[in-house]
Amino acid sequence: MAAVLLVMVVPTAAEAYPQPGGRILYLEFEGSTGGFGALKSVQPSGQGGQDFGRQLPWYSWPDYSPDGTQIAYADGEFSIRAMAADGSNDRLLTQSGSAPAFPRWSPDGQWVAFESGGDIWSVHRDGSASGVMNLTGAHDSNELVPAWAPNGQSFAAATLNDIRIYSADGAQLLKVIPLPGAYRLDWSPKRGLIAVEALGDLWLVKVSSGAVQRLTNSPDVQEISPTWSPDGRWMAFGKGPGAHDPDLPGLTTDPVIWLIDREGGDQQSTGVPGVPSSWRSAP
Repeated sequence: MAAVLLVMVVPTAAEAYPQPGGRILYLEFEGSTGGFGALKSVQPSGQGGQDFGRQLPWYSWPDYSPDGTQIAYADGEFSIRAMAADGSNDRLLTQSGSAPAFPRWSPDGQWVAFESGGDIWSVHRDGSASGVMNLTGAHDSNELVPAWAPNGQSFAAATLNDIRIYSADGAQLLKVIPLPGAYRLDWSPKRGLIAVEALGDLWLVKVSSGAVQRLTNSPDVQEISPTWSPDGRWMAFGKGPGAHDPDLPGLTTDPVIWLIDREGGDQQSTGVPGVPSSWRSAP
């Protein structure tokens, strides 16, 4: 009787997760990521680049609105601003003497959360003075970077020591998840996962349980600013040389945008120099 050899074919990550589409918003730095970078966008394939013709500080963290038609950003001149996705209709949303940073659109597109003076604030998309609120001022936790939950009912904030989950109005501190070095973060649009930059590596945090998974462990390499794809299957991130410095988190030189699947099994370079900050579905 002839022997029969059974071979189990396990799909690769690339087969399991088709190549992503959409458009990635990013800053391209000449040298250190501690200064100003050119605001640009590109398709995940590395094609179809767009240059907005403006320089923004590293903490500007430009963000596409949920429908992909608007961009919010910190201008480096004590303001949070918004503009159309093609760079037109640039307008002031709010000003602060404490260098506002890291703006993030709410899922309904009506609000922009941002950090200023160690608190998370929000401003209405119309920029009205009555629409500016301090969400976390009562908690005294030195929050640095916000990320909205997909349903808009809560938001996360990184503090360099942990991830804090608040109700949407900031009135309730719902959960504290320890993660030393937690910095830039992004809440998955499809699952209860938060991607986090911490200690120069990428991490996943499961919101329901508080479980923390380390996706990368790369000595002398900075893997920073994880940004989810709209389908929640991939993340874009910046990758460059350098050891983690707790006083200057995320500092590297000449980073390149990479993609990683949500399981951490497949990494691929786009070949595009820069650090991503947002990803929309429309190309």
